[in-house]
Amino acid sequence: MAESTFADQMATLNSTLSAIEVRLALARAPVEGLEDFKSALDDMRLRLWGLLSAGAGPDSRSFQEKFRIRRATEMCRGLGTDLHAGSISGRHRELAALGEAVVELAQKIEQAQRDAF
Repeated sequence: MAESTFADQMATLNSTLSAIEVRLALARAPVEGLEDFKSALDDMRLRLWGLLSAGAGPDSRSFQEKFRIRRATEMCRGLGTDLHAGSISGRHRELAALGEAVVELAQKIEQAQRDAF
C-alpha cells in the first residue's frame, strides 16, 4: 500500500474537521469520538514538530525558538481579533490570568532583548 502524501493527509484532516463542524452545528451537543480526534490531532502535532525539528539540521534550536515565537504571536493576534469581534466572550475568568501572563511576558521580552545586546 502506498504511503499517503502530506497534501493527502491535510485534505483528510480538513475534511474531518468540516464534518465535525457540521455535526456540531446540527447536534448542538458533543460529538462522539471528538476527544479521540483531539488526542490524535495532538499526536500529529507532536510528530510534525519532531519532523520539522529534525529537518532544521544544526540550527534546530533557533528553528524551534522562531517556531514557538511565531505560533504564540499567531495565537495572541487571533485571540485579540476574536475578543474584538465578540466571537469570544469577555466574561471568561481565565482572561484575567491571561492578561497577567501577557504583562509578565512583555516584561520578560523587553529584558531578554536588553540582555541580548
